[in-house]
Amino acid sequence: MLTKCYNQLCIIFIDLNMALVMVSNRDKKLIIWNFMEELWENYQNAIENKLDTQFKFMDFYNVGLLTRYLKEEGVESSPDKVVVDTLKEYAKKTGYIDIKDNTVRLTKKGLDECQKPKHDWD
Repeated sequence: MLTKCYNQLCIIFIDLNMALVMVSNRDKKLIIWNFMEELWENYQNAIENKLDTQFKFMDFYNVGLLTRYLKEEGVESSPDKVVVDTLKEYAKKTGYIDIKDNTVRLTKKGLDECQKPKHDWD
């Protein structure tokens, strides 16, 4: 995957056929904010109920919601992959989340950020 940004518009090249998918910085921020807030809520619930703190992507309500949103915005080619790729890029950039296959978990750095009154993704 290759991402190039021009002002407020990011172009993501995916797949071997180099299909072109346009995702605005606003949409990327929307994906990240919604996902991180839900991840933090899920983490707190898991700790409170003594459950696993590693989660499957497709168990997140916002992943499905954001996928539908991107389809409505005209992203026809793999909007679910766009959501996951956006989160993978964010994970590499910040180190707040660890993504392996179809699972995600908060890192120590991510937990520290979640506990601040204002988050990096706000």
